[in-house]
Amino acid sequence: MGAPGGAAGDPGALTQPWGRSTGSGAAPRLEIDDTRLQGRIPSMEVNLKYERAWSIQESLDQHTALCHQKELLLKIGANRLNVRQTHLHFAKLDVEDVVKQARIAPAAVTCDAAQVQALAARIRRASHDMAVATRLKAMDEAVVKRHIEASEIEIEKSRQEMKVTKLAIDDKNLVVAPEDGSPPPPAIGGEDRYMYCTHCKVGGHGQRFAEYFLKRPNWRVYPQQKWFEDEKGNQFYCPLGKRLVDFADESHFSRLAMYIKGRIWLEDKTKMWELVPDLMPDTYVIDDQKWRNGKAPPSDEDSPSLPWFVKEADRNWGTSVQVCRRASQCMDLAKPGATYVVQQHIRDPLCMEDGRKCHIKFYVLLIGMEDAKTWRLYTFKDGYLSISPNRWSADDLSKDTQVTIIRTERIGSWPHWPGAYPKCKQGVAEVIRRGVQQGKLEGRPGKRQFEILSSDFIVDTRGDVWLFEFNMSPVLKDPRDSPMVHDGDMITAALDIVSPWEHSSEGQWDFAGEFVGEPPAPGPPVKAAPPSPAKSAGGGGGGGSLEAGASSLEGSLESKLESESS
Repeated sequence: MGAPGGAAGDPGALTQPWGRSTGSGAAPRLEIDDTRLQGRIPSMEVNLKYERAWSIQESLDQHTALCHQKELLLKIGANRLNVRQTHLHFAKLDVEDVVKQARIAPAAVTCDAAQVQALAARIRRASHDMAVATRLKAMDEAVVKRHIEASEIEIEKSRQEMKVTKLAIDDKNLVVAPEDGSPPPPAIGGEDRYMYCTHCKVGGHGQRFAEYFLKRPNWRVYPQQKWFEDEKGNQFYCPLGKRLVDFADESHFSRLAMYIKGRIWLEDKTKMWELVPDLMPDTYVIDDQKWRNGKAPPSDEDSPSLPWFVKEADRNWGTSVQVCRRASQCMDLAKPGATYVVQQHIRDPLCMEDGRKCHIKFYVLLIGMEDAKTWRLYTFKDGYLSISPNRWSADDLSKDTQVTIIRTERIGSWPHWPGAYPKCKQGVAEVIRRGVQQGKLEGRPGKRQFEILSSDFIVDTRGDVWLFEFNMSPVLKDPRDSPMVHDGDMITAALDIVSPWEHSSEGQWDFAGEFVGEPPAPGPPVKAAPPSPAKSAGGGGGGGSLEAGASSLEGSLESKLESESS
C-alpha cells in the first residue's frame, strides 16, 4: 500500500541519517556546518592587557584601546551566540520533523521492525543533536560572559590608574625642581605623604627600580611628559610640570639620584687603573694607535706564554674584547682614534673542577649621602660565576674559551667562595676609599645618590683575587622574566637600604664600610639642560609651552574621568 505523498513508506528515506523526504509532503532540509561558521568568527581572547602607563597620554590611549577591545568582543560574542542560536533552532526543527514523521507513519512502517528501528534511531540522533546544540549554546554564553568580564576588569584597572594619576598631579606637596642645580627643598607632608616616581626613559635600571618602589603601599606614579629634544633628535622627558619627585631616572628631578657623580672613575678601565693599579693585572693603554706615555708591554721574549687581551676602554659585556697570542700583536688590533686597555692573562687561573675558566660577578651597592661627603658601601654575599663552555688552555685563543661573559650559575655552592668573598669585599672597599679620598667620587648636596653595580674578579690557584673592571649597569633579572634564577631579593633589599621604610630588610647585603671625603666646592649655578625654544615640549618655545602642554594633558585626563563617571 502506498503512503500519502509516495515517500513516507520508502525505507531508504528513513534509513538515511538526517534524511528528509523530498516529496510534496515535506520541505527539503537545510544543512548547517556549525564548525565552519565558528571558524570564520574571530577569537574571543582578551589579547590587550592593562600595563602600567608612565604618562597621561599613554594612560588615555590605553583606556581608549581597552574600551575598543570590549566593543569588538561584544560584537564577536553576539555573532558567536547567533551561530549557536541558529544551530539550536535547526536542531529543534529536526526533532519536530522526525517526531511528526513518527506520528504519521503508516502501518507498513510501524509493522516493519527495521523501519521502526531506523525511525527510532533518527529520533535519538535528532534529540542528541538538539541537546548538544543546547549545551554548546550555554557554554558559549559562559565563554562570552567570561571574556567580556575579563575585558571590563582591564578597563577598570586603567580607570583606577587614571584616577590615581589625577590625584597625583593635584598633590600640592610636590614642588618644581630647582633650575639652578641648588639642593632640593625639604619634602612637604611628613612621613605619611605619598611618595612618587617617574620613568623618564633615560635607560639603565630606572624603570625597574620604579617598579620595585611601586610595590610599597605609599608609592604612586607621577606622569612624565616631553621635556626637550637635542640637536641630534633625541627626546628627553621630565616629570609633568618639571616637578621634583622622590625617584626618577632623570637625576635633576629626583630626590634619589640613581647615578653616582664621578662614576667614570669606576666605569672607564684606564681611569680605574690610575686609581688602583695594585689590585689589577699590569695594564697598558693604547691611545690612537700609540702607547700612552710610551709605556709598552714587555717584549715577546720576556713575557710568559699566556694570551693577551685588547679591550676598548669604555665598553663592557666583553663585546669589544680581542685576544691575541703575543704582546707585539696588540697594536695591530687597535683602530685609529680609539682607546684600549691591554692586559695579559693572569698566571695559574683557578678553574672549575672540569678545567673550564671562570670569573666572579660580584655585586656592590654604593650610596652617597645627602651631606655630599659620606659614602656607604655594601657588598652582596651571593653572586654568580661566569663560566666558559670550554676547558681552558693558554693555547686556545677562541673567545668562548678565554672570555667569560654570561652569568652561568649562583656562586654560593662554589667551594672557593668563602675564601674569595672577603678578599673581593676588601678590594672593592679599597677602590671606593681611594675614590672618595681623592675626590673622584663627588657628592650631591641635599640629595642621596646610589648605584647597584658589579665588579669582575678572577681567582688564581694561590687564592689571590684580581680585579678587572666594574659594570655600572649590570645584568639584573626580575622574577617575572626569570622565575628560577633572578635578582628580585637583591634589588628589593638594596632599595630598602637606599630608601628605608617600616618593612625594610638588608637581606644578604653586607656593610663593607663608610668613607668620608670632602664635599664638592660650591660652583656657579648650573641649569639642568634647559630646553631650547625651538625644540622644547610643545614646540612653541621655552617653559611656557611646557606648562601649556602639561595643562592640556591634565585637562584631557580630567575630561576622560568625567565621561567615565557619567
